[in-house]
Amino acid sequence: MNHIQAEEEKGRENYSALENNIQAIKALVSAVEGTLGPKGMDCMIVNDQGEFIVTNDGVTILTEMDVSHPAAIMLINGAFAQQNEIGDGTTTMTILTGQLLESSLHYIQKGVSIHQIIEGIKLAIQKSITHIQHSKIPIEAENWKLLRAIVRIAGRNDEALVELLHNAAEYVGEERLQFKDFRFADIIEGIEGLEDEVIKGMIIHRVPAGNLEDICIQNGKILVLDDELRPETLADELMGTESGFNQYIENRKIFEDGIQKIIDQKIDIVFLERTIDPYGEQLLTDAGIVVITHVLREQLSRLVRCTGAKFMKKSLLYKKHQELEVYCGKAGQIIYDAKLDGLKIIEGAGIPTATVLVSAATGIVTKEKERVARDAASALQAAVKEGIVAGGGAIELSCALMLEDLKYHTDGMEKYGIDCVIDALKKPMYNIIKNAGFNPLEKLEQTATAMKNTDCQSLGVCCDTGSVKDLLQARIIDPATVKIYALKAAGEIAEAILKIHLILKGRSFQ
Repeated sequence: MNHIQAEEEKGRENYSALENNIQAIKALVSAVEGTLGPKGMDCMIVNDQGEFIVTNDGVTILTEMDVSHPAAIMLINGAFAQQNEIGDGTTTMTILTGQLLESSLHYIQKGVSIHQIIEGIKLAIQKSITHIQHSKIPIEAENWKLLRAIVRIAGRNDEALVELLHNAAEYVGEERLQFKDFRFADIIEGIEGLEDEVIKGMIIHRVPAGNLEDICIQNGKILVLDDELRPETLADELMGTESGFNQYIENRKIFEDGIQKIIDQKIDIVFLERTIDPYGEQLLTDAGIVVITHVLREQLSRLVRCTGAKFMKKSLLYKKHQELEVYCGKAGQIIYDAKLDGLKIIEGAGIPTATVLVSAATGIVTKEKERVARDAASALQAAVKEGIVAGGGAIELSCALMLEDLKYHTDGMEKYGIDCVIDALKKPMYNIIKNAGFNPLEKLEQTATAMKNTDCQSLGVCCDTGSVKDLLQARIIDPATVKIYALKAAGEIAEAILKIHLILKGRSFQ
């Protein structure tokens, strides 16, 4: 008996690192699992100074928690990657990872090799991703309105937000949403104390030179310089010589000729990345030309795309009139808005650009509203790019039932790794049902049985009534790419943690 106890104790010691890591992961899962689904609750995070955040966003909760455990940080980094790449699905990824590891530990403690578990997990995840790819429905002109359902779910049933983002998406257009270098979420701006609004254009948060605030330009002509607008400078030692002074006078004349070119070109507004000479600014202002200096390069790039302008250096001002014309952009309206502390550039002649303003009475609520809007915008764009699948945990449960058949035809020990993935895939619907106040085991079993009997792969549980229904028909949908990335990331993080055998104290890394 003592020998058996010694062997069990030895086995526990062998997996102490794994158990420790999994406990850290479970602590993170417990923080976010209560937020999942339409009945999910918010989480309040309070720091040492008494500052707080109220949110139900998985990545916000994970990143704002005071976490020091290395395994937990690995999961948080995975959540960051999911947020940066897709913009949604971090809670699902966290829950999948936690259940994968918990189930893996159960089988490992029973004697199944870690490597066999990992091989089974990799196989099952690959099969699940293929299943999701085959199940997805593309977003096309005839079902474009499904994007409203995507925004409604990701945006916490905020109908005003649904209208804002749907209108912005229609204005921007499907082609633009498909661009790899365009992030729809970046058009969201949260500003306290304003009205929600879709601007068919963009905002430059700069005050015009000379503090001119009464600006309303129709059919404005725009010049964009990623440069300063000053005469060429001379070294101090040259300024004390006659030739140096003559060169200074010549440089001033060339500069003033360049300013006159801008005036002759009938430019309405000039945007500069850097500064302008005070005399040049006065000449332009006297000619009724608005000057905006110190504009961020990122905003200038967006302005160029929006208005059809081209970046210019000041040296190009000495070209002929016709050559300068091709560098100019156009906008239907340019309006200074004191509440925004900036200019609205509306209906530019370039690529369709939109800005969605979201607001609330307080800064804390505005920040959370902006975060929700960005998640919803990311979900909308992901749906346009890669299509949609049934939400509410339905696609995951469908994958789990498919894997049960795969496990039945698998002879090796890898089938236990497949079991781990099955357990994980059932977890999102389990938590959604639990958060809605129903018995998760009972409802999950009812849904799985109905899926098998009807061969309908989009069944789930209504969080209001507890009945089983077709979630696709009910327009409870999610972007396919969110599910795929979450599953892939969960598998990679679980594999990395399962392979950790020892935790050693190291010296400081350089």
